[in-house]
Amino acid sequence: MLKLSQKDFNQIQKQILRENQVRKEIKSVINKEVESINKKFLDAFDAHPITIEIEAGPRASNVSGTLDGVGNLFTYIGFSRGDRPIANLRKLLEKYEVQYHPHEKYIQINIIVPTKQEIFAATPLPWASGRSWADSMERGLSGLGQYLYRDSGVSTSNSGYAAQTKSRLRGGKFRNIRYMSSLLNDYYKELRKLESKKF
Repeated sequence: MLKLSQKDFNQIQKQILRENQVRKEIKSVINKEVESINKKFLDAFDAHPITIEIEAGPRASNVSGTLDGVGNLFTYIGFSRGDRPIANLRKLLEKYEVQYHPHEKYIQINIIVPTKQEIFAATPLPWASGRSWADSMERGLSGLGQYLYRDSGVSTSNSGYAAQTKSRLRGGKFRNIRYMSSLLNDYYKELRKLESKKF
């Protein structure tokens, strides 16, 4: 059996400690890069007209232009007073996990974030749980012709300000707009680019 001198043993220990410190520093750099990408994504999400409009609640203006200036998305989608759909969605979008795969001379990573399917499953329409309101912003959401919105309020409304009527009130239709799919595609692209690096 090979016997190490105390000097050799001490040198090996120092080498291990140096390698551990280097890996710790590399992980810190990676975490900062992932955090920066996630922040950039969340900033884009927060600044999107659909996010802004829904976050503003039942008295918002139609800043997204999806409803031809009538009412707002919070009431059109069918949320109730007190609902916080954007806060709930943002909490999901904040999540990520970095998995490290050390090799002899470098470290590779995998970054786990919510998929589009998970996000759409977490954003059900209040009146149709099998459909996503976030996905519907891009695919379309019918009913604008029967959508009644009143600043003075609608007593039978969950939101307090809007309802769907049986008769047609106006022409026009919902204007689809790029939303989560577009934001996520950019996000995923940046993450995959980081994953392709060897640290």
